[in-house]
Amino acid sequence: MPLSSFNQEIYLIITTEADKKNASKLANLLLSEKLIPCVTFKNIESHFWWDGDINQSNEVQLMIKCREENLTKVCDKISDFHSYKVPEIIYFPVSVNRKYYNWVNSI
Repeated sequence: MPLSSFNQEIYLIITTEADKKNASKLANLLLSEKLIPCVTFKNIESHFWWDGDINQSNEVQLMIKCREENLTKVCDKISDFHSYKVPEIIYFPVSVNRKYYNWVNSI
């Protein structure tokens, strides 16, 4: 597939949750409100500063795909319903092929 066919943009939002139960709860909320068409989970190990100490934690990373018009609502929902006091919310536009773009926009 030529790179020229990847000229449509959607948004990819990355956040982490403490465990699969919390990740599923957040994902199902976003899916049930039809704010997103898809989310994938990955088990990760994080190392970070918290309360003046270096910490390590096993977490679940969520990779959330959404349309541009839903980006603010999705980020707000993550902030409102996340299990962490300070949730990681990182987003950026990504180029996708036309078929995937059409599917994302059909939800």
